[in-house]
Amino acid sequence: LVPSIHFYSYDGSLTEPPCSEFVSWFITDQPMSMSYSQLDQLKNILFNHVNPRCERTSVHHRESVARPIQDTFGRPVWRCTETDFGPDPPDYV
Repeated sequence: LVPSIHFYSYDGSLTEPPCSEFVSWFITDQPMSMSYSQLDQLKNILFNHVNPRCERTSVHHRESVARPIQDTFGRPVWRCTETDFGPDPPDYV
């Protein structure tokens, strides 16, 4: 579960080539914990995924990201809190 309902959001790009700019990033304002098993699963997906043609799909190398942190280039970063959201409608299930 997410430890907080507060988060930061910004529009950015993929972290791997082709680095297309169509991603909306959401970052919690508090760290999330995970088990060693979950970490191993995530690393396996990121670094060892193979498509149906037996080709690696990641450009990660030696467990590092393929691209350094980028400037925001003037794009806004929003901090979203509970006041940014209204209540669920009465018929919400």
